[in-house]
Amino acid sequence: MNNLNVLNVEKRRKAGHYEILGETYAKLEFFENGWNPYSRFLDIDKVDLIVRRRDSKKSVYKEIQVKYGKLYECTSKWEKALFDVTSWRFFKESEFDEFVDDPNFFIAYVLSDEKSYKGDIFIFPARAFSNLLHSAIRSKDKVKVYISRLCGSNDWVLRKVHNFSTIDNNTTINVSQFHRNFKLLLG
Repeated sequence: MNNLNVLNVEKRRKAGHYEILGETYAKLEFFENGWNPYSRFLDIDKVDLIVRRRDSKKSVYKEIQVKYGKLYECTSKWEKALFDVTSWRFFKESEFDEFVDDPNFFIAYVLSDEKSYKGDIFIFPARAFSNLLHSAIRSKDKVKVYISRLCGSNDWVLRKVHNFSTIDNNTTINVSQFHRNFKLLLG
């Protein structure tokens, strides 16, 4: 991953659309995990990448929508007690509902701070990600998806509410099983 850290913060800010950075990181991650990533010329049907690999003399293809989220250090008192970093972005609540029955459609959610990419990629089957969107915090006509890492841990959660003091099923959903889990593509 060190070769991904060659851009300083100022150059990253000038680079333009962060989704392009996310797609670039995702391509490298898929390649390093045994998949050949192919970019779509146009983002048609929410497919940014098609990944391919040979398994038992047959080709396996998966369609990938890449999402990028910027990681921030937690600064508010209540957050710092629970989390060290967090990312947030808006989605339409039903954005992936049409894909929930497609076993070949996945969302690769790439998280990175401004300084460097540290390998924080989540591989979500469409149904799992759609369910998360329906559990996220509502904000007008969209949902605000917070994915945060617990302090001193490699556990990641989706926040379901604002301002809380306890991690439980009412406040968060554990999403750690999707962190760097490229094996989900084979299931």
